[in-house]
Amino acid sequence: MKTYVVDGSRVHTRADFFTELGRAVNGPGGYFGSNLDALVDCLRGGFGTPEDEPFRFVLQDAPRIRSAVGTRDWEAVEEIFEEAGVSLTSRTSTKDADPA
Repeated sequence: MKTYVVDGSRVHTRADFFTELGRAVNGPGGYFGSNLDALVDCLRGGFGTPEDEPFRFVLQDAPRIRSAVGTRDWEAVEEIFEEAGVSLTSRTSTKDADPA
């Protein structure tokens, strides 16, 4: 299963979260949504993620990401990932073991 790792140490704002999703999937400067509606579209596949095989995201330093995104939007992010059937794994630091 393809795994995309989001570095939470780079996330200080909601916009940073989307930037880091893009970096994880498509490299520096990559796009993977810039708001919740776009995230829904991107998780359907074809924006750098496999269209015909499962993939997952690992969030390193997840508490920082949650704080930057905000409680209401974070709950929406979790719901979007769940509805898309994409695993979202939270790690408490960037030093956790390799997620692969």
